[in-house]
Amino acid sequence: MSRPHDEHLAAVVEAADEGHSGMAVLVGSSSTGKTRACWEAIQPLAALGWRLWHPFDPTRADAALADLHRVEQRTIVWLNDAQQYLGGESGEQIAAAVHRLLTDESRSPVLVLGTLWPEYQNDYMALARPGNPDPHPQARALLAGRLITLPDCFDHIALNKAKVLAVAGDRQLAHALHHTDSGRLTQFLAGAPELLRRYETSDPPVRALLEVAMDARRLGAGLHLPVSFLEQAVDDYLSDDEYDDLADNWLDQAFADVTSPVHGRLAPLRRARPRPARRSPAMETALSHCYRLADYLEQHGRRSRARMCPPESFWQAAHDHLIPESLINLADAARIRHRFHWAERLAQQAADSGNADAITRLAEIRRTNGAWKEADQLLKQAADAGSTTALIRLAHIQHKAGLRTPNGMTLWGRLLVVGVPSGSMGRWTSISRCLAS
Repeated sequence: MSRPHDEHLAAVVEAADEGHSGMAVLVGSSSTGKTRACWEAIQPLAALGWRLWHPFDPTRADAALADLHRVEQRTIVWLNDAQQYLGGESGEQIAAAVHRLLTDESRSPVLVLGTLWPEYQNDYMALARPGNPDPHPQARALLAGRLITLPDCFDHIALNKAKVLAVAGDRQLAHALHHTDSGRLTQFLAGAPELLRRYETSDPPVRALLEVAMDARRLGAGLHLPVSFLEQAVDDYLSDDEYDDLADNWLDQAFADVTSPVHGRLAPLRRARPRPARRSPAMETALSHCYRLADYLEQHGRRSRARMCPPESFWQAAHDHLIPESLINLADAARIRHRFHWAERLAQQAADSGNADAITRLAEIRRTNGAWKEADQLLKQAADAGSTTALIRLAHIQHKAGLRTPNGMTLWGRLLVVGVPSGSMGRWTSISRCLAS
């Protein structure tokens, strides 16, 4: 799939094929596809018999400095991570040697390809202040006009091309498109295998933290998991022997490890900062210090832990630290797993906040437990708090009980005729009016 930087790079490669020495350095953040773009671009030259030389041993800088003068025609000089060559004590000498190679007609054509992170580009291209020494004049002259920038994200044109390829059968692209909405496809593709390796080879405390987050997400907790929840829930994920072996600062160490990024700045858990405009006052405290599980690990957890039920510390931490919207989903998950005590406690905790959906869910749990009158009172409370679900549920219950309005119509039928009353208050009053009509 060609993108603008691929077209620019292809022009440099084509010129080399036509006999003109050239150089291109792709600049981009980690895992944006710099090396892959270079590799794809030189395939036509490989088919034509060009050689590839990667200065590497004993060190990259030493190899380049020792052997650049020996490069012959129709050679690709591969300077991946060009800071390894242009930085350090030998950087200026190597830059000068590459410049000589490119301007030596007797060795033309040659092609020099490199990759560079933006921060190194900025260092090498920065002009020295008057009166200060200039550390990179040769590197700056070499790179001038030879830098090709890769964007961090796919633009809408590239995303559309990726979607076409995904539909045509590219499973990797389809997987990446499904799991990232930021356009950072190459970072996801590069980082996902490393994320899984980190999880599978991690120490018990790190693995336990990730499994808490996996369980929370697969059972319905929100994206942003409070650190207080993670800290409390993790205890029962460790065996007795593992717990006995913990260092005094084990939790700090585990968080430092689990938030350390892999390729493409992906981290197993990363700090989440919900934008202030998107926070309700009730969320402000709960989400002040939260983490988000990497999408790839979330998907892995949904598969690998599908049959596992979280331990006691998980449910207690959820009860103590999660917001009502998460508690409602976790109450359902607890009920399905026959943790009826926790199902009721989580629903009650959410209902205590005044959440209409939580009150409705608590009513359903109470009704299942045989507390019908209490359940009906909760449904009335939820209906008055704005729950259409509770309103319809009440109508259905009374329909089954045979309760009719003065004109002989059941309440259920009456609601079907007049529609569900609108507005967020007075829902139960609206039912009473239906009964009286």
